[in-house]
Amino acid sequence: MSNQSERSSQVKQIIQNSGSAPPDERSDSPPGEPRGTRAILQRVFSFPVFLGMLLVAGFFAGRLLNPGQLSSSGAGSISWLEGDTWWHLAVGNQILKTHIWPTHDPYSFTAPASPWIAYEWLGEVLIAFAWRLGSLRGLMILLGALAGAILLLLYYQAYLRCKNSKAAFVACTLLLPLVSLTITMRPQLLGYIFLIATLIVLEKFRQGHQRALWVLPPIFLLWVNAHGTFVFGFLILGVYWASGLKAFEFGGLYAERWTERDRQRLEFISLLCLLASTLTPYGTRLLAYPLEMASSQPLIVQSIQEWEPLNLSLAYGKYFVVLLLVFWLALVASRLRCRLQDFVLLAFAIGETFLHARFILLFVPVFAPLLAELLAKWIPQYQPAKDHYILNFVLMALIAAGIVKLFPSNRRLEQKVESKMPVRAVWFFRAHPALKRTLNDAYWGGYLIEKLWPTHKVFIDGRLDLYEYSGVMADYLNMTRLAPDTRFLLRKYQVQSCLLPRSSPLAVFLAASPNWQEVYQDNLSAVFVRKAENESGNATERNEEKAKGGQSG
Repeated sequence: MSNQSERSSQVKQIIQNSGSAPPDERSDSPPGEPRGTRAILQRVFSFPVFLGMLLVAGFFAGRLLNPGQLSSSGAGSISWLEGDTWWHLAVGNQILKTHIWPTHDPYSFTAPASPWIAYEWLGEVLIAFAWRLGSLRGLMILLGALAGAILLLLYYQAYLRCKNSKAAFVACTLLLPLVSLTITMRPQLLGYIFLIATLIVLEKFRQGHQRALWVLPPIFLLWVNAHGTFVFGFLILGVYWASGLKAFEFGGLYAERWTERDRQRLEFISLLCLLASTLTPYGTRLLAYPLEMASSQPLIVQSIQEWEPLNLSLAYGKYFVVLLLVFWLALVASRLRCRLQDFVLLAFAIGETFLHARFILLFVPVFAPLLAELLAKWIPQYQPAKDHYILNFVLMALIAAGIVKLFPSNRRLEQKVESKMPVRAVWFFRAHPALKRTLNDAYWGGYLIEKLWPTHKVFIDGRLDLYEYSGVMADYLNMTRLAPDTRFLLRKYQVQSCLLPRSSPLAVFLAASPNWQEVYQDNLSAVFVRKAENESGNATERNEEKAKGGQSG
């Protein structure tokens, strides 16, 4: 009893003398660490944040601040603002104006009133908003914002895996040339953002943040209305779920079994994601569209460059292979263990990228955290005690000022558009409204819709699914490739005029034809009109068509 009294008096004495607990017990913060506003400012201007800004600035300098730069895919006509941008803009503007989601084609004379839905309507409306706010500059600002979000999410995703900001920065920098291939003003940028966000949520769930999963249903709700890449989201969910059904280890490959509660939570959230994906203006049709495209649009897959296999003769193809080879050798040398879901997703992404180059957009976010984790074995950790916050602030301010200063004006952007699109030819058609039923280059179709519709309808544009189903795309490819039935097809569609790249094979063919006359030409395009009907000329042309038709038969 006396010992207990002694202890009680000692405790009381300590409390009276101290008045409170020791500093390191009163707070979770270490002694001497700044708190409040100062702590927030130091986080905002820390070295890891500076690295994120440097990553975005590097992309801006190399890509966005040079808006005429060609894509590294080797497609000479593709830049940040491409042909498809314009029909997406036109569709978005029409939805904003009418508050009606299209169900039939209103833009072409070759497939009028054919069934067609705006399966990327949310991204198209966002593009139209940006255009209304700032024209070309508005589109450029939107592109910059979306590209910046992609890069910062990718950086955070890599950091989340390796817990090393410097390794995450190096990994994202190494992948920057591949990321640039996907950055054009199309709704697919939203799909890219949602894809990376889904991987981040699942990684946080694996690390014990169970509430993170509740973010997924809203992501899928937006994703299905923005772009068809939402199917990759369901693929990723399925792979994560299956990889945790059984624990095993084989060499450096391993899987951790889900707890019963975590597995049920993942299944429930996946069901909610599926239900959220049916909430569209078109019901379940958007949910089914990617499968429909993969199974019933062979011409698109065969003839569109971004659907072609990875071109190993181009710089980005060689870089992709070298990056994979070096990663594999370093992985073997370091004996780094790999989770089953990472291995399956990476194998799938690599295979799909070799089959279709456009799936680099899946490969990069799957590969980035693995590359960062590997690099973290050799790159030292960030040390806050050695950080120079004022220097970071000065450099970040200079970067921001540089981007604002060098941001292209509307005039400069118009000049870049004029180098890619038939701007002057559009003025010619406006001055000659009698020219109808014009065969146009498919890449220019979206621009013509935006600038001439509804007074002038197009032959074809970037909505190639519509034209494949109606048979127009096959006929268009035959004409542009100068198939034997080219003249017959021109008559089949009652084409009265043609707007073509001036050096294209079909333009050369029409320039030499006695039945067509060139009425306009500039550095980019040429316009041809069918000459006045005359009996002898038409008879000769029909005989030639009949003879060629007999030979082909």
